[in-house]
Amino acid sequence: MPSQEKGFLLKAVIIVCIALIGSLLALEGGLRLLADTGKFDRQLSIFGKERPPLDSKTGGGMYYAHHYSAYALKPGYTSGVRERINSLGFRGEEISLAKPEGVYRILAVGGSTTFGVYLPWNETYPYYLQEVLRARFGTDAIEVINAGLTGSTAAESFHRLPTQLLPTDPDMVVVYHAFNDLLPRVFNGYEDDYYHFRRSDPNNPPGFTRSYLYRLTLRVLSPAYFHENYNLSNLVWKTQNLPETDTELAQNFLSSNNDAFRFNMDNIITLLRAKDITVVLATFAMSPDLWHWQEIIPPFMWEIGIRENNEVIRELASEHQLPLVPFAEVPVKQGVKAYDAPMYDDSIHMSPSGNRFKAEVFADTIAPLIAEKLNVPVPPASKFAVSAASTNVSESSLGQ
Repeated sequence: MPSQEKGFLLKAVIIVCIALIGSLLALEGGLRLLADTGKFDRQLSIFGKERPPLDSKTGGGMYYAHHYSAYALKPGYTSGVRERINSLGFRGEEISLAKPEGVYRILAVGGSTTFGVYLPWNETYPYYLQEVLRARFGTDAIEVINAGLTGSTAAESFHRLPTQLLPTDPDMVVVYHAFNDLLPRVFNGYEDDYYHFRRSDPNNPPGFTRSYLYRLTLRVLSPAYFHENYNLSNLVWKTQNLPETDTELAQNFLSSNNDAFRFNMDNIITLLRAKDITVVLATFAMSPDLWHWQEIIPPFMWEIGIRENNEVIRELASEHQLPLVPFAEVPVKQGVKAYDAPMYDDSIHMSPSGNRFKAEVFADTIAPLIAEKLNVPVPPASKFAVSAASTNVSESSLGQ
């Protein structure tokens, strides 16, 4: 091709690119002008919302930066019919901070498996646990508060106690932790206070998500990336300390231990017992058909880490003489048979039917404790109670 033609073609390409960029900028500017009028919110909602920063306790997004627990749930946040965060910052219906007279109040503490990620607010195990206990005792004077926080470790739960949880004046706290405390063990520069892992930056910018066209592209190509609450992990993890290879991840995990998990769980127990609050622990259950959805932890570490942490839970229950829900030991096939439905949505997060099953199993341990406190007869247990109390099935054989 003659040099004159090449020069003409290059100029044409440059002009087209400039025109295209100019058109996109003009379109973006026009959309922002429409947004500024406040008259086209419904039409512009197809673009979604920009990813909100964490430096505000109100506004868009479910989470905000908290000076003690890294992050917390925004009071009053809602999203359609699936999400409801009450004015106290707990997932679920509105409740009063002052415990009503005659009410027995239970806090369910844990991570996403307590919060009920993927599911509507009223299909979680704390929601069903309240239903089950009220039905067994024939009273509405039992409250179960969902104090789960997605991604939180036992360290966050310990720090949340004095600042966010104890002001509710609970009679009982049910602790369900194990998995999230495995995550810090694969990051570089391990420290027992999780400083190498946990990031708390209240000024995380929304970045390109300010752009309407960028958000539209994400919504078309990957709806999961479009959601305003997506990618909490990148906002609260020090991702610069995350190794790139499975070999490094495994080396970090195997060279660390779960002493921090034990320490934080022990502190939770000690603080609650000092306040004369009943503490209930539970072993952590995995699906027998493991799907390792959390890719940063090589598969074999799930089984090793959760078994190690469950052993800590059992030991602490024995040392402190605490009631223990043997949830990891209950054959999940009984739930599948009873509800004619799968129990898990992934390796650790349960389906709605799974959460109903979980609530029944937990209630079998909790109900006698409530009956003793209220000086009333112990209600009949569920059909899973015998298996829960007597099984010696190892975690590796669940569901077989």
